[in-house]
Amino acid sequence: MKFVNLRNSFLVVSFVSLSAFAQKPTPTPKIKQVPKTLAKTVQKTPDISAADSAKAAEFVKQGKAFWKEFEIRPAIDSFTKAIEINPNHLEALTERGVIYFLINEDKNAASDLDRVLKIEPNNLKALHFRGLALTDIAIDTKDELNDRNTAGDIAQKALADFNKAIDLEPNNLNYYNGRGKLILAFGFYKEAVSDFEKSISIEPNEMAYTQLGLAKYYLDDKSAIGEINKAIKLAPTFAEAYYTRATINRDEGRYKEAILDFDEAIKHNQYNAKYYNTRGMLYFRLQDGYQAVADFTRAIKEKNDYAMPYFNRAMTYKRLPYSVSDNDDDDAIDKIRLQRQKMLEDLDSAIRYKTNFDAAYVERGLINSTDMRNKLTPDAETISRLKFALADFENAIKYNPKNAEAYNGRASCHDRLGKKDAALADYTKAIQLDPTLATAYMGRMAIYCEMGKKELSIADEKKVKELGFAAFNACSF
Repeated sequence: MKFVNLRNSFLVVSFVSLSAFAQKPTPTPKIKQVPKTLAKTVQKTPDISAADSAKAAEFVKQGKAFWKEFEIRPAIDSFTKAIEINPNHLEALTERGVIYFLINEDKNAASDLDRVLKIEPNNLKALHFRGLALTDIAIDTKDELNDRNTAGDIAQKALADFNKAIDLEPNNLNYYNGRGKLILAFGFYKEAVSDFEKSISIEPNEMAYTQLGLAKYYLDDKSAIGEINKAIKLAPTFAEAYYTRATINRDEGRYKEAILDFDEAIKHNQYNAKYYNTRGMLYFRLQDGYQAVADFTRAIKEKNDYAMPYFNRAMTYKRLPYSVSDNDDDDAIDKIRLQRQKMLEDLDSAIRYKTNFDAAYVERGLINSTDMRNKLTPDAETISRLKFALADFENAIKYNPKNAEAYNGRASCHDRLGKKDAALADYTKAIQLDPTLATAYMGRMAIYCEMGKKELSIADEKKVKELGFAAFNACSF
């Protein structure tokens, strides 16, 4: 069992990637303090015979023994058997919920800990770990599903858990670290700094120093890296500190330092898919296609339902086509076919694991709408592919109505299918969303020319040239 897949320790909570905060998030509804006293919900414990109670206790004992040896699934199975005997077995539910959190099954964790807190509202362990699980769910909902309203509601519940835990035990640094991570993710940087500084005042710890550095970085505080350096000095094998420093170095253009830090993070936690994916993105930026593909492939190996490395690998094949194959005997046509095949496979996987992945729909649509078989007059097979592409662009628009590339792609499909008015409307929408999208001006320029709207066509041609691109416009002759 790869027990290093677990979140590093009970003090260590997973960070979100710096890329999630490249731009300061739009403020969510204000996260308010919860009352110090919450109404207790008492759930009647079912009648359990002495024999069944002893049997459940034995399963719990067995589960703890498995867990001590990091035998994850056997431990979960043992706690599950205890819960089947006694559905309100607090210890079994708590232990199983904590394990679910540590193996990144946040929804299962929250479900188990919900049941504990309905019976025992002041259970500190359940409050802490449900808060952590809900935090991760809220961040994923905001960043992966692009649903800030739902994310805000979940974040409120997580905040209530941390606030209550702090009220009950105000000198536990774990609760400040958990709350700090939550409010940091939602853009409350100064408040996050206060929580991490409070944690450090209780006891200096690598988690708080690392997250404090991240919060200060978003506040343009020059001491950000210094805080992370304190974390590394305190705990030289703490992978997340190296990872966080790497992302800051990357964003500041210190690529060599970033690579070294990513390497250290992976050295100390070699099963973290996020680390490989992020380092792969840096190799892609440095145009090292082979290294980028290797990192994205390793990220997928560690977490095969992780959508981003599939998408990133597809983009590497697209932008750095030599990375498709290191076989020098392949001719150009073979490499193009292999590139198309590999890109489609990866984009299919990205969409499978993230159904609202608008950028993946756009890229898959582009492959089918610009296939080599395309002709001036589309044949039956090309028309079929254009319809597949059209469906992908429509899905992209459905999940992100502000995706200019999706409108541009759909316009191109409409144009080739002879639907000029629909194409014109989509090109115009794409331009409204992104006034620098030269290909949209080119497409609209051609349609205006076909429609005899010479002045409008020449105006778009002029815009294309202003953007630094060449344009051939029959209406200019």
